[in-house]
Amino acid sequence: MTRTTRLAGVVLAGVFLALHLPFLPASLEDLDSINFALGVRDYNVAQHQPHPPGYPIFIAGAKLLHAAGLSEVKALALLAVVSGALGVYALTALCSRLQGDRQGPLTWATVVLAAANPLYWITAARPLSDLSGLAASLAVQGLALAARTPTQFAMVCGVAGLAAGIRSQVVWLTLPLLGLMLCRLAAPLRLRAAWTGGLSYAGGALLWFVPLLVVSGGPAAYFAALSAQGAEDLSGVTMLATTPTARQLARSLEYALIAPWGSPVLGIAVVALSLAGVWRWWRSSRSALWAVVLAFGPYLLFDLLFQETVTTRYALPIVVPVSVLAVAALAALPDVVAVAATLALAAWGASIGDGVIARYARPEAPVFRMIGDWASAAAQSAPFRPPVLAMHRREAFDLRRPLQWRASQLPTFDRRLPSTAKHEWLDVVQYWNDGGTAPVWFVADPLRSDLALIRTAARPVRYRWGFEPTILLGGSRPSQMDWYVLESPDWYLGEGWALTPETAGLADEDRRGPGLAPIEGWIRRTDGPLTLMVGGRNISPDGSSSQLAVELDGHRIDSTAVPPGFFLQTLHVPGLRGEGAYARIRVSAERAGVAIEQFDAQPDGRVMFGFAEGWNEQEYNPETGAVWRWSSDRSVLRVRASGRALALTLRGEIEEASRSHVTVRVGERRLAEFDVDKTFERTVVLPADAFSSAETDLVIESSAWYVPAETRWRSTDRRRLGLKLLDCRLSPAS
Repeated sequence: MTRTTRLAGVVLAGVFLALHLPFLPASLEDLDSINFALGVRDYNVAQHQPHPPGYPIFIAGAKLLHAAGLSEVKALALLAVVSGALGVYALTALCSRLQGDRQGPLTWATVVLAAANPLYWITAARPLSDLSGLAASLAVQGLALAARTPTQFAMVCGVAGLAAGIRSQVVWLTLPLLGLMLCRLAAPLRLRAAWTGGLSYAGGALLWFVPLLVVSGGPAAYFAALSAQGAEDLSGVTMLATTPTARQLARSLEYALIAPWGSPVLGIAVVALSLAGVWRWWRSSRSALWAVVLAFGPYLLFDLLFQETVTTRYALPIVVPVSVLAVAALAALPDVVAVAATLALAAWGASIGDGVIARYARPEAPVFRMIGDWASAAAQSAPFRPPVLAMHRREAFDLRRPLQWRASQLPTFDRRLPSTAKHEWLDVVQYWNDGGTAPVWFVADPLRSDLALIRTAARPVRYRWGFEPTILLGGSRPSQMDWYVLESPDWYLGEGWALTPETAGLADEDRRGPGLAPIEGWIRRTDGPLTLMVGGRNISPDGSSSQLAVELDGHRIDSTAVPPGFFLQTLHVPGLRGEGAYARIRVSAERAGVAIEQFDAQPDGRVMFGFAEGWNEQEYNPETGAVWRWSSDRSVLRVRASGRALALTLRGEIEEASRSHVTVRVGERRLAEFDVDKTFERTVVLPADAFSSAETDLVIESSAWYVPAETRWRSTDRRRLGLKLLDCRLSPAS
């Protein structure tokens, strides 16, 4: 490592530090970071403060900063930033030894590419141990490549054993390379080096492991906590070892190699260059290639097989070999061209990372913004009525630590409902049916849609990260969430209803549905008349009609034969008088295969609509939570508006065309027409006199539509698909 290279490393580390110090985060943001903060406050591995294996050296460093007056959050974040800067210098030393004669501009260009990687950039601002562990690993790797004698080798082994106390993944990143360097020593020196190196490694590890056992309450208590953590890590998460499929392998490779670059195009470009770099070094510099393979290959395999796929930060160490090998490919070009190309890729990555870090660091994490809003809501209510707390199961697990960390800020809750897996809304239904009247504060997973079975005027408060791509925080727990205040709903439904793809799948899984046993719901009583809207599909295997019966409070109010395919019917009820706040509705079908996919119940005078002829069933993306419904070339909304002007909102996409002309009509009367592009959001006001009758068919026509089976050779889908609508709604015009 030349003096110029050292100076370049110092300068790059200093620049990295200066660019990150203004962006220490406003709050903790992950279960692990909260565990670390609790460990800084009171170190107790048995209580997951922090979680096993314990991170004793990392926590010791954070405790020193905390003792100097920094909060737990700032201490952890500053340690990560400083580690990021030290990692830049350590990477400079490592690259100079790998690149040999071509060190110089290519060395620092490689370092810039890796440090400008969006995942490296943002992880340096997170109050986590990932960058501390990586910086230590890079330092050990650089020292190992420089070791030429048994004494030097033993010293490196001691440092490696000590570094494992920062983060356990250090073992995967250092031991294999140490084994390679042992083999590269002269044969007469290997036995001595192996003996002294092993003792030195054990000594370095014991320096932190013995105190760790002592403060954890002894070996039994520590290993019990470690075993529990291991069982938790292997359950409830998706990894290749437990889901060995081709799809999961592709997803694991995507998260390990491409996702860290924040852009699929940039990620694919850099990974393609790194594969070319492997080929080039195989032909010209196998010694350096083997060093990279042994330094990072075992960790890559470990990450692919045994770490949660969607936790992107676990791929942080893999950024280094990808960057090194990408520059190895570019090194086939003249130095000026190679450096310019590398810096162009680095600038691309830096533009992504720089756009993320401020929007990540300045506001509090979504969960703590929500808790702050809870405290404000409680303070502003006079008198405050203690609510009931309910959550989806994932949130119930992920919010344990945040609620503990901000316990003093939490309002008083009347009770907390259980979070029954896949049936969390039923816990709320049971609470109401048992006579509960307190408002229900429900923390919802944005990917779930079961709350569509509860009709309330309340709109959720959405807590999101304020930037894209959020994949750079993939696997953060808790991540994004919605807060609903559920009180006095218009209606709520039990099991067996198929109002969303999620609840349809659950009804099928639970063997519930109107053709198997009556499905039930509850409608708020009213003295005046109201309208029920019931719709769905008859997908009876034998293609026959099925009798559909509707009962209210035990009295049958309708029995209709529904033919195969889609159906939508409206029922008029003079009133819902009786005991209790809610009337019970029961829907049953003569045959299996009938699914109730639409339901509403509203007093006369309110706007009400349903999807009639020309619409397709709802579809769902479980990875994003997006729910949509395809229109066709001509789709009908059945509307009850009592002569009011309405606002029609359409938001969605079109496929197989770049534009579509949309016409909205009632009968032959055109109410609106406009053009939409590939993605669109449009709201138009429709006049009141178009809805003067009791019930009106509002027609939406799209000039662009296609049949998938006619355009995609593997498709058998014969539907006419027009507009892919993520939002289609009618509301009173203001």
